[in-house]
Amino acid sequence: MVHLGRARVASSVDFAEAEELIGTVAEIIGNERNISLATIGEAFRELPVGNESAHSVAIAALFPYARTLLKVSRTKNPSWFKKGATFDGMSLSRCEFLASWLRLLQDISQWRSTLEDPDGVAISIERGDSRKSLGRRDAFDGILTSPPYLTRLDYVQATLPEFLILKELDAVPDMQRLRRSMLGSPLTSERPERSVERLPTSIRTLLSRIAGHTSKASASYYYRFFSTYFVDLQASMRNIAKVLKGGASGCIVVQSSSYKEIMIDLAEAVVVLGEEFGLQHQSTVEFGSRRSISLVNTRAHENARKPKSECAIFFRKA
Repeated sequence: MVHLGRARVASSVDFAEAEELIGTVAEIIGNERNISLATIGEAFRELPVGNESAHSVAIAALFPYARTLLKVSRTKNPSWFKKGATFDGMSLSRCEFLASWLRLLQDISQWRSTLEDPDGVAISIERGDSRKSLGRRDAFDGILTSPPYLTRLDYVQATLPEFLILKELDAVPDMQRLRRSMLGSPLTSERPERSVERLPTSIRTLLSRIAGHTSKASASYYYRFFSTYFVDLQASMRNIAKVLKGGASGCIVVQSSSYKEIMIDLAEAVVVLGEEFGLQHQSTVEFGSRRSISLVNTRAHENARKPKSECAIFFRKA
């Protein structure tokens, strides 16, 4: 996300420097007819990072290419790739690869958000975990965010091609640790019962209904998954409230969900959690969405396969 964020606000100069980086990589790898991504990565890592935005632009341009390379490693689950999928052993035409990289660089220059401003905009990108801290109190005038939805989608596995490109060209975190630590991860770890007890009554009632469901693993895995999600979401809302200035506004986008026939109004849960910390609900705008992983799972409960609604929840800090 850091590389994509920088690419979205990069200047025309940044894109020109990214093109120069690609040209330098071409010089380093020489005139071999066929090359590997490992060879490309070694050449790219030789280059000093003088301009972080140009560096990120060059990497982000290869994300679509990575998905094309791993297309044959897709499984029946559209969000998954085969176990052990890798770029190892792939031989690429040097000329075709470099031409594709330059073409993709031009493609992403069209969707950057600063086309009207050739100098880009000043931006600071910092990495953190909203469940732990977002910085100093009363620091921000507004916030726009969308947490992972309650779909049990493994976002790390779903973005495997991009992680593999980062592994070759830049750096990549421990993927297994990242999978386990993400909000909404299907690889759940149990939270202390006292954390669940701090949740609002309406959410605890929902969790009790899930735990009491007759379906297999309702009281174990699924209760653990949903309770962990809401405990972590509560922690995020607490920290969002801390860093917003008084009177500041925000918007959170979420999608409706369900467990079997139990409907889960995630938008209402966000409203309730926000009000705990002084985030006053202003309005909710609902819009239909057919982009849900559950819609392509033919074995899912009929409620899960119904069209979903997404909600933009607007609030103001008291």
